[in-house]
Amino acid sequence: MAPPSERQRAAIYAHYGLTCPPRFATLRNFDNPTYGPKVAKVAAKLGTPFNPWQRYVFDTGLEVDPATGIFVYRSSGVTVPRQSGKTTGILSLTSHRGMAWPRQQIVYAAQNGTAARKKWEDDWLPALAAGGFIPGEGERLMPYHRARVRKANGREAVIWRKTQSIQGLHASTEQSGHGPTLHLGVKDEYFAQVDDRISAAWSPSMITVLMAQEWWFSTMGTSRSVPMNAAVQAGRELVESGAPSRVAYFDWSAPPGSDRTDPRVWLACMPALCPDQVCRCSKEWRHTVTIATIQTELEKAITPSLLADFDRAYLNQVREDDEVEADPNVPTLEVWNLLANDRAEGGEALACAIDVTPSGDSATISAVGEGPDGPEGPVRGVMLEHGPGSAWVPAAAKEINERLRPVCWVLDDKGPAAELITPLANAGIRRPASEDKRERGDLLIPTVQQLGAFCASLTGRVKRGAFVHLGQDEVAAAVAGARTRSIGDGAFAFGRKASGSNIAPLYTFALALGGYEMYAHLAVDPDYDPLENIW
Repeated sequence: MAPPSERQRAAIYAHYGLTCPPRFATLRNFDNPTYGPKVAKVAAKLGTPFNPWQRYVFDTGLEVDPATGIFVYRSSGVTVPRQSGKTTGILSLTSHRGMAWPRQQIVYAAQNGTAARKKWEDDWLPALAAGGFIPGEGERLMPYHRARVRKANGREAVIWRKTQSIQGLHASTEQSGHGPTLHLGVKDEYFAQVDDRISAAWSPSMITVLMAQEWWFSTMGTSRSVPMNAAVQAGRELVESGAPSRVAYFDWSAPPGSDRTDPRVWLACMPALCPDQVCRCSKEWRHTVTIATIQTELEKAITPSLLADFDRAYLNQVREDDEVEADPNVPTLEVWNLLANDRAEGGEALACAIDVTPSGDSATISAVGEGPDGPEGPVRGVMLEHGPGSAWVPAAAKEINERLRPVCWVLDDKGPAAELITPLANAGIRRPASEDKRERGDLLIPTVQQLGAFCASLTGRVKRGAFVHLGQDEVAAAVAGARTRSIGDGAFAFGRKASGSNIAPLYTFALALGGYEMYAHLAVDPDYDPLENIW
């Protein structure tokens, strides 16, 4: 089949009022009915009416074959610059699905579990409450509310009352997404995914569902964004070929070599950018970004790294690896991923560590100890718990302490985790009266010099292949964004402020490794049965 002509494309884009048409896009077929307008109604109810690019994407991606009543496209990919309205579109899409059919299983995944929870809690729930779909903060569930909210950690969901459909989050565990059925899966910020494990988990659960759909949304990433880059290449080739497919693809981006200083380039690749300072383009919808705002962002980009970030965020261009200012003290993501083994078993000796993000919005507990080859082989790192806030940590640590009997616990009291020292003591995890009276399970507060040694030890072990881990998403994201800070005389530690991601999962690996290396001998305990230590 020949690809559609430019004249055909222009006519269809003009129908939608697309003054900023996509660079690549699956063409809308007006012979097919679509659920797009129904999704647009949900968006309007949420207070964010769709603009032309959103209407085009969802009208096309939600086309239905009139002969079968089944979605034409089983998979859709969308890449747009930042601040274009992805969040509105995703929430409208998932909410419509939850209200339209009974007992739907709908899953949303972001960069990691923390990011998904934050988006859900900070953006989605307030928008649903403002639209009257769910009770607002402090309000009771009333008969006119269409859904109730379940906030239990790890089981977060919006449950639509009429259909009993569940709109939940993808949990970052080895079993995430596995289940009897999955009707709609949405991957947000797809650029952050370093492998295909989410799709691999979802696909078996969708294979028997006739109306199943999988969507991904993202701004472009870097050369490390392997799954997304492959999807972009395949999508562009598919659009250019005009071949029939059950995959839809939509791409707003500037071609390579575009002049980043030219507003005409911005207007040609940013569908949410208004040519005027105050948007009066429509009575129904509004552009969300102005030329003055983008000009300010460009003026702030005063280094090559920031300019590369500008191109990625606003021209939607892939940032190459050689544009990334690598930190020689942080293992590369490629090296890290080579050490992943989700079947690696641990030995009886391990240490645990705790860290809290600077804002206090999440905390992590990890363990490092004997790997599958025993004390002489590579050590094994596992993120045990990761959740919002830190109030849950003492109770979780107490349970882990009783179950795994670590040789020690490690906590950096020069960071936000210091506030947990007293609650941990109340839970039975205390600092020893003196070093010569240290016992198994005591709390270690490392000195600055020890922190440097712990971080250097982790980096060294990873580089020489003496470390194995389970390949957990949060830890991979921490490695990808981690940067170090100098702590004097050539020593370094992982730096929270310098890093571009939540480094707590990685930092706890370094702390736990240091504790294990110092106190592994405390695991020798004649009263301890290693068969009970299942971690």
